[in-house]
Amino acid sequence: MNKVLLLTKIMLKNAGSSLGSKKGSGWKTLLILLAIGVGLIPLMAALVVFVAGLYDGLAQIGQEGALLGLGIAGTSLAIFLLGIVYVLSVFYFSQDVEHFLPMPIAPGEILGAKFLVALLYEYLTALTMIAPIFITYGVKSGGGFLYYLFALLVFVALPVIPLTLAILLVMVFMRYTNIGKYKDRFRLLGGLIAIAGGLGFQAFVQRQTSGTGSSVEQFQQMIAAGEQGLLGIVTKLFPASKLGALAILESSAWSGFANLLGFFAIAVAGLLLFLWVGNRLYFSGVMGISESRAKRKKIDEAAFQKGIRSRPMWLAYADKEWKVLWRTPAFFMNCALSSIFFPLFGLVPLLSRQDSAELLASLSGWLQGGHLGGISLAVAFSAFVVMASTNSTSITAITREGQGIFLSKTLPIPAGQLLVAKLIPGTLLSVISMALLVAEAAWFIQLPSLFIILAVVVGIPGILFVNLLGLILDMQMPKLEWGSEQEAVKQNLNPLFSMLIGMVTAALCIVIAFSLEASLLQMGVGLFVLFGLADLFLFRLLLRKGPSWLEKMEG
Repeated sequence: MNKVLLLTKIMLKNAGSSLGSKKGSGWKTLLILLAIGVGLIPLMAALVVFVAGLYDGLAQIGQEGALLGLGIAGTSLAIFLLGIVYVLSVFYFSQDVEHFLPMPIAPGEILGAKFLVALLYEYLTALTMIAPIFITYGVKSGGGFLYYLFALLVFVALPVIPLTLAILLVMVFMRYTNIGKYKDRFRLLGGLIAIAGGLGFQAFVQRQTSGTGSSVEQFQQMIAAGEQGLLGIVTKLFPASKLGALAILESSAWSGFANLLGFFAIAVAGLLLFLWVGNRLYFSGVMGISESRAKRKKIDEAAFQKGIRSRPMWLAYADKEWKVLWRTPAFFMNCALSSIFFPLFGLVPLLSRQDSAELLASLSGWLQGGHLGGISLAVAFSAFVVMASTNSTSITAITREGQGIFLSKTLPIPAGQLLVAKLIPGTLLSVISMALLVAEAAWFIQLPSLFIILAVVVGIPGILFVNLLGLILDMQMPKLEWGSEQEAVKQNLNPLFSMLIGMVTAALCIVIAFSLEASLLQMGVGLFVLFGLADLFLFRLLLRKGPSWLEKMEG
């Protein structure tokens, strides 16, 4: 067991998890966890309101217990779907099995450690989904000590069953197919599925908690419909969820203890089945998966000449940076894709509301009624700045080099041009985010042409300001020692500093705009001149001091 725990710690550390971070970095772990917790507060609050409304309605017909069954079954379904992604990443794409096999470690210990790593990820999923339901139900029903004790025990065993099913499915699939050679595409597809699932869940909760109470009533009727409703469908997929719900509901009786034992027995049986199947299928399916795949495509003369055409050095290096950004799944998910998705996130709380049409009409009328002045332009500018600060491309431009920073310094390209090339991808992605945001606002709110033009013209200096400052900060605090691309962008505090700078800048601009009460044109000229001068100063600083900063870095 000690070897399993030690292997688990090593795997977490290799994956860049804050749980396996170095000594002395506890404050970083706390800061990351605090940021995650703050980000989850709005979603948790909306879920609590939704669950409380469901409980009140179901209690009137004596069906409030169905809420626990739905929560456990729905969480099991989410764990199963996300578990497929986690299993592919932890069991097959981590590229560490070939290093562990020559060691004096039993195959079962490797399987057990990988299972624990995936289980820890699933506990985070279960915590965000089922904890608000358990707590809200306990408060509304006046649950005692035994209720919360049984709820905690059910929570401990809850992820084991769906995770085991996901592992068995993936093991059979990977053992008898050659799909592992496309691991980068699977990582990307898994990330997209996770993002889409998160957006769908957020939209569902917000739609049920907005507008009138008709949706909540319809959902109550669907739950109470027995086997013809949603509860019946989901519990058929995961029958053990019914035992978990009954164990909590009957926690004060011996029947609740019996249901709890049955729930744990199924979890233990699933774990034993996983170990038995894993010893027979896993290692034969994972060997050789780290090998790369080549298309062996024959290049004709035209394609060859196109590939060796002469271009400016800074443009060629910027093109290289752009391709690496889009071809590396971790960089693509955390840098490039976020620039496209974040502008769309604002549509989720708006369009998921039942009264979204009325809100858009009132906002459009307010803007058309003469309130479209300097304050509105400052708000738009602040939105562009915050959007650019959430883009991690420039703030990790040096960090993403890792140990290869030494090779970059030996390339026959002036350091100034190299830094300019690193600035281009992040700035371009921020401009794309701004364009998407402007297009959304123009489509839904019907903004005047003058406002759109001024917003874009003023937004470009703000975007440059954030990206220049981000690149300079990354040169001062680069994280060049990382074992995986995910660690370079996910387990890096520099993006948090970038977001903090963006939010402070946006807040100051809005406060000043309310204080000055300037006209639309005055605010546009003021912001353009102010941030244009700031960009000029930062750009000259980058060209003057950047080469010496780059020279002092060691890969």
